Amino acid sequence: MDNRGRLGREEWMLAARRALLDGGPGAVRVEPLARSLRVSKGSFYWHFKDREELLECLLREWETEKSSLFDLLEQRDRGKALDTFYRELGRRVRMSERGKWPSDAAIFAWASVSPKVARRANREEAARLRLLKQWIGNDEIAEYTYMAYLGFLLRRRRSPSAVRNFPILAAVGKRLVLASKRTHHAI
Repeated sequence: MDNRGRLGREEWMLAARRALLDGGPGAVRVEPLARSLRVSKGSFYWHFKDREELLECLLREWETEKSSLFDLLEQRDRGKALDTFYRELGRRVRMSERGKWPSDAAIFAWASVSPKVARRANREEAARLRLLKQWIGNDEIAEYTYMAYLGFLLRRRRSPSAVRNFPILAAVGKRLVLASKRTHHAI
């Protein structure tokens, strides 16, 4: 909320992230979001031109969030860098389930029903993989690490209690990366 007690843009984004995660892009509609926030739909238009702008904002925030995550790999000590990276990734995973962070699972589900979103998600995924491959220095390990993460996302959506297994993903991922033969390159 803003300093005058009015609903702010972030509250609308939070509600939209939750709706996207729980019901897909069809659930991201102004009137149901307004009802869930207990406000009139007129409040929405102070922050967004229309529903399409809100959907674009959801997609754009997801597309841009990788840079802050991959910046964490800039530490000199690879083990510490991976610890920091996985700790932040785990935090984002937990936050995304509450709508407080963009959700990879929600965006990928949306991409499965929208060719436009699929093109953008594929482009972003390719950029993520490029960064991983560059940092790890071993394309196969980078691909495997990313696929393990995607498998975790799918399982977690089906079985929310699987979130407690994220430390396993992080520990095995770290060991695999550190054991890879090639040296990494700075991002």
